Amino acid sequence: MKAQRLICHGIRRIEVEEFEIGAVSDNAILVHNEYTAVSVGTELWSWVHGAEPGEKAKFPHTTGYCNAGTVVEIGKNVTDVKVGDRVAGQGSHASHSTMQKPYNKVPLNVPCKSASLLTMAAIAMHGARVAKIELGEAVAVVGLGLIGQFALSLAKLNGGLPVIAVDLNDMRLAKAKDRGADACINPGKTSDVTEAVRALCVEDGANVVIESTGIPAVYPMAVKLACIAGRMIALGSPRGKVEFDFMEEVHLREVSILGAIHPLTPAQSNIYFWWTKDRERNLLLRLMGSGRLTTEDLITHVAKPDDCQNIYNMLADRPNDALGVLFDWTK
Repeated sequence: MKAQRLICHGIRRIEVEEFEIGAVSDNAILVHNEYTAVSVGTELWSWVHGAEPGEKAKFPHTTGYCNAGTVVEIGKNVTDVKVGDRVAGQGSHASHSTMQKPYNKVPLNVPCKSASLLTMAAIAMHGARVAKIELGEAVAVVGLGLIGQFALSLAKLNGGLPVIAVDLNDMRLAKAKDRGADACINPGKTSDVTEAVRALCVEDGANVVIESTGIPAVYPMAVKLACIAGRMIALGSPRGKVEFDFMEEVHLREVSILGAIHPLTPAQSNIYFWWTKDRERNLLLRLMGSGRLTTEDLITHVAKPDDCQNIYNMLADRPNDALGVLFDWTK
């Protein structure tokens, strides 16, 4: 059976190609995708640079890890879904994805557009779990891209008060405000961001700072936003060295810096931690279906796969007007 997928043949080069779908293994499913979503962090970095830092670029290669569509075939050992069910998972940009776990059945009241962003929401959920936000704690989210928007919403659901959005992009701040941010701060228009955050908090800063840009140069500012004995969550992946006065900003103020990298979300639960990848994602889908976690308002672009080169160029060079970017495989 023939299908289509996006393929990278070199740095900053991407196109649609036809490929042959192989046999579905006993533990796998075949999904006819409706939508796939672009990760403007990890995925875009690899597209621009060819590979993650320290890794050698290899071409050609597929890209993407966010998909949603309908199951069209199942392996003989698969019992959790059936043909005709809709699922969301970590398939690449393609009309069809052969997948093993993790994938999750999508409730009837969740559109595939929303479900295609499930992995992005799960990344933010892992950050919220690591942060252990308590009711009434002040939370500052630095960077209001797709991950930051989800992190802000989850901080609100966890009882963060106030929840403060920090970003240089006024469009993203406006979206954060619409999604419930109690205050929005643009560092490009604020003389002292630290003082602006402190003025909104009971303590001398935010109890929790969620850094979601992944830009090393942002970390020195972000760590200053935490209160004494506060926590800074490294949710964005900082590809490069981070330098700041550790004695002054961390040690003397007892600020905790906690890494939150989604792949380390456990696959198996235990009596001390129930929140596996599967359970997290099922919860997120329930939140989407109940309207407690809105999703489609984050989608700014829906493109045809044939427009992939223009879309990736835009995300790399002119990202200010983009949040959720989907490829539509329904046609």
